[in-house]
Amino acid sequence: MARCCTRKPVPESQNMKQLPAETIRLLSSSQVIVSVVSVVKELVENSLDANATSIDVKLENYGFEKIEVRDNGDGIKAIDVPVMAMKHYTSKISSSEDLESLSTYGFRGEALGSICSISQVSVTTRTAADDFSTQYNFDGSGHIISQKPSHLGTGTTVTVQKLFKNLPVRKQFYSTDKKCKEEIKKAQKLLMAYGIIKPELRIMFTHNKTTIWQKNRVLDHKMAFMEVVGPAIMKNMVPFQQHREDLELSF
Repeated sequence: MARCCTRKPVPESQNMKQLPAETIRLLSSSQVIVSVVSVVKELVENSLDANATSIDVKLENYGFEKIEVRDNGDGIKAIDVPVMAMKHYTSKISSSEDLESLSTYGFRGEALGSICSISQVSVTTRTAADDFSTQYNFDGSGHIISQKPSHLGTGTTVTVQKLFKNLPVRKQFYSTDKKCKEEIKKAQKLLMAYGIIKPELRIMFTHNKTTIWQKNRVLDHKMAFMEVVGPAIMKNMVPFQQHREDLELSF
């Protein structure tokens, strides 16, 4: 029997707050960034949680020189800016009870802080209420060390440079062309998955200014699937429908 699960609409974000110590312990956090694709995943999911409908992912030198994720989402509120890269600060949950009704991809409040600890990070952001966007640069602990006005529109752009700059062993793992090319393929597959489950999402994926893959906004999941896998595969698939009055599942 096929089962279908739907995600709840993402609610309007609250202000970022530090999670209680007990909640941090229950999450057993301490997120570790081990690859280029893990950085892309965390940043793209932040964009989706910010209601983005357009995401550009740009890599330079397989992502080890630069990873940039730009979206047209809600942007980061001024009140949240000082703690946006501090670990255990999040607007997505406030206690362990909230884990029972998650409606977002991220919730630990660790991704950006973890990325700061292994690379050079800058965030340019603007909300609809802001007069202009601002670029913030961070140190390894997630503290803002400088800021300046920017020309970008509403949304957020996260730029990650010199990935694994302080982890030579991890960087050495990707010393061959084969390993680097595998990372590009993993990133593409990840973005393709988001493209299928988010028909309304436009995605552009480039490496060294060459377009690797892209997807336009479409109306429904069927069109999204065809946009991602192509008509040749789509025509060999058998459609089916399932309708249930009660979607509640018990185990």
